[in-house]
Amino acid sequence: MTTLLENSNSYNNTINRTIYILWLGDEEINEKRRKSIDNLPKNTILITKTNLDKYILPEYPLHAAYEYLSTVHKSDYFRCYLMYHYGGGYSDVKFTTIDWERAFDKMEQNNNIWMMGVKTHYGHTYTGVELWDESTKQNILDNINSLFCMGYFICRPKTPIVSEWYEELNKRLDLYLPELKNNPAKYTRECFDINFGVAFDRPTWEGPNKSIHTKYPLSWNILLSQVLYPLEVKYINNIDISTMITLV
Repeated sequence: MTTLLENSNSYNNTINRTIYILWLGDEEINEKRRKSIDNLPKNTILITKTNLDKYILPEYPLHAAYEYLSTVHKSDYFRCYLMYHYGGGYSDVKFTTIDWERAFDKMEQNNNIWMMGVKTHYGHTYTGVELWDESTKQNILDNINSLFCMGYFICRPKTPIVSEWYEELNKRLDLYLPELKNNPAKYTRECFDINFGVAFDRPTWEGPNKSIHTKYPLSWNILLSQVLYPLEVKYINNIDISTMITLV
């Protein structure tokens, strides 16, 4: 059986200059976030539940676990899906001052850059329950000043880094699918490591003054930073954080 990583040996160097933003829940986009969207370049596409099917390739359907995920985890999954199959840019729905055109230009000029993003902040890396062993944690810590965050990046499709990201993500969803079927998410930010919500005075699923523990099996970071940060270290010579500068 051919793996995604084996297929990545012939990845396409073409740069997709589309920036994707995701709003996959039922909530209305508030005025602040709408202004953030309006601030993004014209080559930005907003993907919602309404037009999601347009970007799903027939030969690569969504993972069977997708329907059971929280809205946040659906976004974690689908940004990887987009980057693997299409490449391009991804942005959280927040105001930034990124010069996206400059970033795309630099990537286009250097085939050795597979992913490029905004430099991470130390605290973001260790938020929530992590599954890394001590060696992996130390490698991330040693390289923290060279890693990009999960919210703003651009990517070439089907390179080794995004292929391994997509493959590991699907393996994790395979593993948790039986539990997810029995305990699907009910809330937008649901995760089992409630301390994430409490720490920021933003309870994860039940709202203020409630402490009922969810049976939803996924931690906050399990589908995104737990997977991608170690791969950034592994492929550190193929990522760039010097170009996508933001003041926000």
